[in-house]
Amino acid sequence: MKFKASVLALTAVACVSAQTPVYKIQGVKTADADAVELLCSHLDVAPKGDVEIIVGEAGDKAVRKYASRIPSESEGFYLSVGPKKVVIAGRDGAGTYYGVREFLKNPAQQVDTAMAPAISLRGVIEGFYGNPWSHADRLSQFDFYGRNRLNVYIYGPKDDPYHHSRWYEPYPADKADEMADLVKHAAKNKVKFTWAMHPGNSIESDADRRRALDKFEQMYGLGVRSFAVFFDDISAKSVDAQIDYLNFLDREFVKPRKDVEPLVVCPTVYNRAWAGGDYLTKMGTGLNSDISIMWTGNSVCDMIDLGDCEWFTNETTRKPFIWLNYPVNDYGSHNLLMGPVVGNDPAIAGNVAAFCSNPMQYAEASKVALYSLADFAWNPAAFNADEVWERSLTELMPGHEEAFRIFCLNNVDVAPSVHGLRFWGETPDFKALTEKYGSLGNPDAVEAYRDYFRSRRAAAAELIALADAGQPLLAEVKEWITALSLQAQMGLAVCDMASALDADLAAPFVDAYKRFAGSAAKAENVVSRGFEGSIQSVRVKTGTLHVEPWLKRNVSELIDSFKQTGADYPADLFPRRVLENGTYYIRYEGHTLGNPDAGSRGGNPVFQAEVDDINPNRQEWHIKYVPMTERYEIRNSKDERYVNELGNFGVNPYSADWNTYVITLGENGKYAIRNAGNGGSSYWTVTDGRIATNSSAPEYIFDISPVLQQE
Repeated sequence: MKFKASVLALTAVACVSAQTPVYKIQGVKTADADAVELLCSHLDVAPKGDVEIIVGEAGDKAVRKYASRIPSESEGFYLSVGPKKVVIAGRDGAGTYYGVREFLKNPAQQVDTAMAPAISLRGVIEGFYGNPWSHADRLSQFDFYGRNRLNVYIYGPKDDPYHHSRWYEPYPADKADEMADLVKHAAKNKVKFTWAMHPGNSIESDADRRRALDKFEQMYGLGVRSFAVFFDDISAKSVDAQIDYLNFLDREFVKPRKDVEPLVVCPTVYNRAWAGGDYLTKMGTGLNSDISIMWTGNSVCDMIDLGDCEWFTNETTRKPFIWLNYPVNDYGSHNLLMGPVVGNDPAIAGNVAAFCSNPMQYAEASKVALYSLADFAWNPAAFNADEVWERSLTELMPGHEEAFRIFCLNNVDVAPSVHGLRFWGETPDFKALTEKYGSLGNPDAVEAYRDYFRSRRAAAAELIALADAGQPLLAEVKEWITALSLQAQMGLAVCDMASALDADLAAPFVDAYKRFAGSAAKAENVVSRGFEGSIQSVRVKTGTLHVEPWLKRNVSELIDSFKQTGADYPADLFPRRVLENGTYYIRYEGHTLGNPDAGSRGGNPVFQAEVDDINPNRQEWHIKYVPMTERYEIRNSKDERYVNELGNFGVNPYSADWNTYVITLGENGKYAIRNAGNGGSSYWTVTDGRIATNSSAPEYIFDISPVLQQE
């Protein structure tokens, strides 16, 4: 038996050996050293290997035979993989390196292809507000860029003082050593390391300019060969001063050094929404011709289309250096952006100088979007957002794709903000459930929702275990996974509330509600990066587009229905609302708010001295709690017209974000009503018998009393 087992073991080893080829490499002396090192680190290489690899750049003797197959574009490569011979021929060193990367994805796959980038400069700008990436984050990023053919990294985190507030100070020794290490690691991955300085308006004096040259000189000494100047998010004194300053740096620092790349600037006016006057025209005509100008599109946060680029070029006579503010989330940091990357126009390829993304402060999580953006920038015409996103899940979370897919789809949209950028593809399977069933109106609906939330709870448990085991991406965003778990538990509790209500079981309903409230309280207190010294810590949110509003609405409706059953329950069980849903009179100094022109369009509610005894419901108001905003809407009982943020009857489609109000009770027994959400924060007052909204302080001036109590 022992002898037979040994024979079997030897046979297995022989089979494995036969399936693992040994390679011999031709061209190693002249080919790009990083490409050769990459090959040797991933393959079994020997002088008498049975598979030949021919590697080199255009002009090298080793690949001369294949010169006609090599693309003419920089970084292009020709790759041929056969049973006994592999050819990797690049237009330049980066092309060879990318060819090696492409080959190593699947060395056994036979191919014959040529590839080249459609956009020459493709990469990442670390330009967000919040906690800058760590040194380890950046090293990991550069390896990721090398694998995915991103060739630009711009260092400009807003909260690095040596970039921004103290730009004029040299980096201390430890930080300088880190910077030099980053430059070297970037270069090994064919990434151009660009260091950006944000001098604000300190640009005109001789002392300021001398300090700028000194800072550039320090960075040059650390290996930096590409520089940028940021003028974003300041109140610029003079575009002429900026132009003169940039041309000075170009003339005095960049041009004398033949190994320094052309300068890049982020202007103060960096998007079309801000582009009044002649700022951009002056920049375009006044700057030295090889200085690139950054551009975010039609607004601060915008996906890029051809019209954006053509407009910019008409203004500046230059192609825009795209600064894409995605997946950056510093303007809505409680949400992550992990979904498919949609909205960029493939037609921009020949109309941009560069295409770079500003990511999240969460470096590992940003890789989901960066994987897609790298694919887009290399070949926009072939880009398929959903297919590439699916590949990213496998690349980043092999073996756990489904759980990771669930997590990512729960984190697609950022809540409404001043920037207006939204992504509507969040939780599509949950959206489909709501379209089929709506609320929890029948047992089939309850079971369908229960299955949904069980699958979310299971996915969260799988990912939390991986995070605890040290998986870097999941450990980085563990708080959002925890939020997903808690949201799933809230959903299951809501389903149990519905089942208990349907069965007329008061005690199980109360128990289910307590579970809901307990999970909700925990979810409200989940904080990311709440450690001491954190520049930005946030209370996390997940599933905010569809799941969270559904939970709020359904738990509110279930509570209202439960109260109507007359069942006993603890007086302090449910959240106390200032007003329960109902029909009310709203009075001010003895006058009653009415709707004398009911049925018309527009117009204003008015405070009336007389009681309307002809159509009393013109003076009655439905006041209803809106769970998704946790505020109240106010509609007239006669014609259901709503009161808008100006105190008028609304003529636009009703919006809970605009047209719900905070109602508070004062010590005098009267109420204050305040605009909220997109409607601002002014308190209601009364001018000339009409609602006015010009008070910044609470005015407890309204009597609000239920209609049913009036005789």
